[in-house]
Amino acid sequence: MKTNKQYEDSMRSASIGWIGIVVTVIIMILLAHCNPASAQTVWVTKYESQADLKVFEVKYPSQADIKYFIVPYKSQASEQRHHWYYVQYPSQAKLKIYWVRYESQADRKVYRVQYASQTR
Repeated sequence: MKTNKQYEDSMRSASIGWIGIVVTVIIMILLAHCNPASAQTVWVTKYESQADLKVFEVKYPSQADIKYFIVPYKSQASEQRHHWYYVQYPSQAKLKIYWVRYESQADRKVYRVQYASQTR
């Protein structure tokens, strides 16, 4: 009778442990897919029709809708902070941009800042 009770207790503990592991894995998967600070990888398209966003470079920061900074490493890129990393291939890019000649053609006006802290 006592061994039966020990068996039930050990099985209950094991099932609680497995439930914890499964819940932890599910949470980790959800957090990986719902990351709000995902990388802002950028590709410059050759043609306007291929672009997600048409941009125009303005002369002064006060004219810009977006102030961006080019980072040297992909891991430093940030969508929220407008830290851009130029990728080698279009399939790697989250954002495909096209530089327009005239301000009136642009979806957004952008200004490249000298320091990363100036983008906010």
